[in-house]
Amino acid sequence: MSRRVPPCVLFATALVAAAQSPPAAPTATDYVVLASFAADDPYDAAARRLAERYAAPLLRFDPADLRALRAELAARQPRYAALVVRPDQLDFDLARRVLQISTELDADPFVDVSFGYVTGRTAADALAFVDATLARSGARQPSRVAVVAGGVDTSTTTRRPLVFRRHRIDARQVYCSGGHGADAGHDRELLATELPALAGVDALTFVGHGLPREVAGGPDWRDLVGRRLDGAIVLNVACYTGVTSAYWEDDPRAGLRRRATVPPAESFCLELLRCGVAGYTAYLCPRPAGPELDTDLAALLVGGATLGDARRRDYDKTVLGFLGYGRRRLELAPLTDSSTLQASRDAVFDIMLEGATGGVLFGDPALQPFVPRPDEAPVRITVTPDEGGLRVAADCPQHLVFLHCSDPTARFGNEMAMRVYARVPLGAALVRDVSVDHCRMGRAELPTRVVWAVEDDCDERGAPARYLQLKIMFPRELRAIGPLAAEVLVATTADPELARTCGGHVVRIPQASSDLRAREPEPFMLELAAERGVPEAALRAALDASAALLGVDGVPADAMARFRALGNDGFRAACVLLEAGHSHYRSDELLAATWQPGDERLLIELAQGEPLPNFASWSVLRGLAVADTDEVRELLLGKLDSDDAGLFMSAAEGLARLGERRAVGPLAARLLQFRPDHAGVETYLVTALGRLGGEAARSALGRYAGDERARASAAARRALDGMR
Repeated sequence: MSRRVPPCVLFATALVAAAQSPPAAPTATDYVVLASFAADDPYDAAARRLAERYAAPLLRFDPADLRALRAELAARQPRYAALVVRPDQLDFDLARRVLQISTELDADPFVDVSFGYVTGRTAADALAFVDATLARSGARQPSRVAVVAGGVDTSTTTRRPLVFRRHRIDARQVYCSGGHGADAGHDRELLATELPALAGVDALTFVGHGLPREVAGGPDWRDLVGRRLDGAIVLNVACYTGVTSAYWEDDPRAGLRRRATVPPAESFCLELLRCGVAGYTAYLCPRPAGPELDTDLAALLVGGATLGDARRRDYDKTVLGFLGYGRRRLELAPLTDSSTLQASRDAVFDIMLEGATGGVLFGDPALQPFVPRPDEAPVRITVTPDEGGLRVAADCPQHLVFLHCSDPTARFGNEMAMRVYARVPLGAALVRDVSVDHCRMGRAELPTRVVWAVEDDCDERGAPARYLQLKIMFPRELRAIGPLAAEVLVATTADPELARTCGGHVVRIPQASSDLRAREPEPFMLELAAERGVPEAALRAALDASAALLGVDGVPADAMARFRALGNDGFRAACVLLEAGHSHYRSDELLAATWQPGDERLLIELAQGEPLPNFASWSVLRGLAVADTDEVRELLLGKLDSDDAGLFMSAAEGLARLGERRAVGPLAARLLQFRPDHAGVETYLVTALGRLGGEAARSALGRYAGDERARASAAARRALDGMR
């Protein structure tokens, strides 16, 4: 928020404020209620109840045009805003537009107001939800929490305490067996027994895949009917479980994003809000940012955050994700029905960050459900004066690192990054630079990069304040043993001429093909082809052949034959397409059609270079099998050291095509590890082993097929049958 920091604010104030303290109760000037309907709408009773509770102004806004809302928020600069909406008005598009304007109320890129939504299946439900969230007044110590997970193989229940540093909270885990989708079924008998037993829990999390009606393989809206979770704070990691009416689904076959709806009576979200919960955080879209669930829970249970502030910090981490990709601030485009589904240019930027914007809070954003226990914070941040600035130290016990430091919105090398996030009070100090002094896990010194920006806001008591938001990123080092310890040096200055508002290391996303079915080259493709000495005619022929392989209408019937006739020019054009991220599951057929001995050098260079966009590196590794040379075999065998599931899978496919039986051992070992992040590639590994054959492959497939953890057991049995 644009609130000038008075020069009398002492530097020491920043250090005192670093210790967490409960937020002051909001006043009429801190809180605003925003209603998306006219005063005579039945849902207005819920809006009036909230406004009366906080003596707050009740304002109207048009969900179709948020310009007036933006102007009101910019003028009032509230700390908290409650948006009361009908269920048919809330969708991913509205949530994104509200999030976007919440970052535009002042000059810095961060969210400027903590906000939440209030709704219900009926107007009476919405009013009851307001009463439930207002009744949960007074922060308290949590004594009981629970987890309900869906989609496991066998239903089980257990009690295992939730442990932070020393503090333990009684926790019950319910694992429900079932499949993905409405017809897959789940263990209703288990849930009929276990869900009633959860009455009285302080916090509840749902875990698993999701759809608007259900946690896949776990509870659906029917299982929630009549259940009571009075006063509980609920978080849901499952996709789409915040949907109240409309949502968007990707249709890759048609290349479109389509709008769909769920009947209000069958919405998981709306049924849960009828259970007496005091707050609910869930997603209106696919949620790839699962690890954030643990940080959300910690922010509430031991951080003492309000519901709105916990959600706001999640949004701020998403903003830092955008800054880490070289953007100046959040950039969210509106969603429309049947819009063209762009090819994913970057798995993190276009999928992870996109999905991270779909989280919403249902409930009173000013509600502080639990008292703070700063000494129990999983990642503990301390700030001390240092010569020329501040020293920011972070520490995290080993058993909490991978739960609370995973960063789904950034990448380190080819893998998901780890990170330490901090919001550091600055007082009146200006920032000159930020650098990492060290980052260690146990005795292992880890490489790092940092991204940071300055935020103008107010402190917990409502006084103007300035903060440094920063993120230290480091690789996911599974072999390191010991606690995490990191220190950042913040160089400060009193000279505005030397001050900076943002900085750090950014990742530039290379240009990439935006439509894998296109026949017309994009300008950057023509430039790349010219740099590589590839004739434009060859590039156009390669695009036609690629489109023919995908079954695009209007492609000449002889497109593939004309491309094949180009020989070396065609092969080099196919490599340009891969370098441009114009890659799909049949791209390697373009390489096979035009390869001549020696041409594989181009693929080897691509395989040894930086990761290619749109997963084109996978096509390169599969395509290398066109050349059976010692160099190709050794390169592909070396890729079996990769922890990246897609690269490992593609190298395995290439080696299987070459009949390289030295790959059997590494493939069998990886398959039998049953890694969660390799779930989607197990079928391909099974197929590769079946193709390689031999007793070692047969033994591995037999062990895999007989293990209850196997996700592709049917494919393994087919492979075994084919080897007899």
